[in-house]
Amino acid sequence: MYRLRPNKSLDASGGSVSRNLLGTAKGALIRAAASTQPLGSLELSEAKMAKLRVLFFLVSLVVWATKVDVPVFAQVKTTDKKAQDMTGIEKLRQQDIAATLSRDPVALTGLWTDDAVRLSPGQPAEVGKQAIRESNERWSARPGFKVLSYVPETRDLTMLDGWAVEWGNFTGSYVESAGGEVKQIHGNRLMVLKRLPDGSWKYFRGMRASFAAVAGQVPQAPSAPARSDAESQADLAAIKELTQKDKAALEKVYQQDITATLALDPVALTDGWTEDAVRLGPDQPAEVGKEALRKYYEGLAAIPGFKVLSYVPTNHLTTMLDGWVVGWRYFSLSYVRSVGGEAKQLRGQVLFVLKRLPDGSWKGFRVMGV
Repeated sequence: MYRLRPNKSLDASGGSVSRNLLGTAKGALIRAAASTQPLGSLELSEAKMAKLRVLFFLVSLVVWATKVDVPVFAQVKTTDKKAQDMTGIEKLRQQDIAATLSRDPVALTGLWTDDAVRLSPGQPAEVGKQAIRESNERWSARPGFKVLSYVPETRDLTMLDGWAVEWGNFTGSYVESAGGEVKQIHGNRLMVLKRLPDGSWKYFRGMRASFAAVAGQVPQAPSAPARSDAESQADLAAIKELTQKDKAALEKVYQQDITATLALDPVALTDGWTEDAVRLGPDQPAEVGKEALRKYYEGLAAIPGFKVLSYVPTNHLTTMLDGWVVGWRYFSLSYVRSVGGEAKQLRGQVLFVLKRLPDGSWKGFRVMGV
């Protein structure tokens, strides 16, 4: 993560502070040596004492500059890199708005990395740029459908080294046919961004409610599709990059999640999150902070007769960063609302970002499910 240091006023030329001061001190040494009397005289004049004080002062500046010049230069470079990243991310946001309003499938596809995954309510995960392009083309081909407005709002942006995690809200309006009724929408969004070698930023993982879903036309959520050999091999490659300690800790988190969900234990469920965690759904306010999550779990556990009968998550393509994990999963869940009530089935998708704490444990940092 970026560590910003405020001092930009000091030299950014890569060493000229020390070179300039060293030259000044060297001149002072030469001048002092030229005016020094032979050692036979032990008494120094006031003028000579003044020259020596100046000399000592300049030498101390040289020592100071030698110690701080390189770090100051690094600070400026870090700050400049931060500014470049923020400019690149803002450019991506503006491209997202323009492409959504125009419904240009080429521009919409260009927002994503080649290995991106886009998750939406009511449809299978779109894995890879090709799948995202095909989805964009289908959406853009709908006759008469027009986006009138689209306003994304970023609530928080966490900068990592070459990555960023962003969550926020969006509002918009659209018509389904020429002259049709204008419909208003709103929802939440969770995006993981990646900086490419050319310095540009693209979406790597993303989830936000679709227009149809927010408008109240949610189709039956699909079951998890069969996994391809390529997906399985990619998962194995990602797992090999984890240390044995991290693999064990992550597996522990997954098992604790299943156990706590089945038990509907508000304490155990809350313990799975960082203090600054955020959980998002498609059509409800974000739950920000561990306290908000605790209240939600306590309210759910207090419903008389409510019981989770089964919970089966299936992780896909987990990406390991330095102290972070980005992953997505399908899940299926069954529950009853009251004792003896009808069992209901629920299927969905989850995009999650986990954070490793100083004690080596992993907790949920940002999660969105639909």
